[in-house]
Amino acid sequence: MRQGMSRRLVAVGVLALLAAVAARIASPAPARPPRPSALTCGVERWQIKTLQDRPRLLRPRLSTVANLVNLPRPRRIALARRLPTERRVFSVVAAVTLVRHEVDQDLHLVLESGSDHMIAEAPLAPTCTRNATAYRKRQMRDARQAVRLCSEARVVGVAFWDFKHGQTGVAPNAIELHPILGFACLSA
Repeated sequence: MRQGMSRRLVAVGVLALLAAVAARIASPAPARPPRPSALTCGVERWQIKTLQDRPRLLRPRLSTVANLVNLPRPRRIALARRLPTERRVFSVVAAVTLVRHEVDQDLHLVLESGSDHMIAEAPLAPTCTRNATAYRKRQMRDARQAVRLCSEARVVGVAFWDFKHGQTGVAPNAIELHPILGFACLSA
């Protein structure tokens, strides 16, 4: 009797173990905890597009999306050096048709004016802009907080030559306003 009881206990234990293994296999993987944002900031030309190279920027110039997307693209884009155009701050009025959080912690905006479109990006300051000046970090932070969908907005940002990599709203010449230094929705 004792031996029969032991066999039943072993059988029940094996069945319980098999059921637990089957349940684990059938259940979805547990969600991974989010990585700290400092680990997910961008990499490609990141020092330049977040002003961490501390450039001397030129005064803002009024422009249009049409003008910017028709600028000639430089033949070579240095990965570690700011191009002359990338010292220019532009102010454009356009519709903001998309605002999306990106993996690199940027807010990705699509600016549209007529049939022209381009990207503007608002980095997560100060977390992802550690080496930028305090003044620029404040500008980037304040602009990011103001960003929203808007049928007519004034977006002030630094010209940046990106590479095409399938991004939504990319301009034909891949110019962006990155980072955004000012944002104001002009429509009601």
